[in-house]
Amino acid sequence: MDNQITKPEDFFKFKIKDFAFRVEGADPGDFITYTESKCNGCGECVLVCTVNLWSMPKDAKKAKLSSKYKDVCMECAACYAVCDKDAIDFRYPNGGAGIIIKHG
Repeated sequence: MDNQITKPEDFFKFKIKDFAFRVEGADPGDFITYTESKCNGCGECVLVCTVNLWSMPKDAKKAKLSSKYKDVCMECAACYAVCDKDAIDFRYPNGGAGIIIKHG
């Protein structure tokens, strides 16, 4: 893949794995804990997540966390920061299991 971004639409050619990865076999543990019963359905977590780990299904009144969060979460903790109801708890992954940024 050509890694040159020359116009805004070029950015969409890239995937998270082009920029960050986890050490193979490293277990990050459950670093995001979501208590659905505390969620008020505000959707703030959906708005701030840059990798779309959170969703708000149309027929649901609660947010949903992707089961793939351990693989693609950028560990920014934005979802935790915007959750006024403390439905989301975040801690950094186990030592040595966090993301590694390839560029930048």
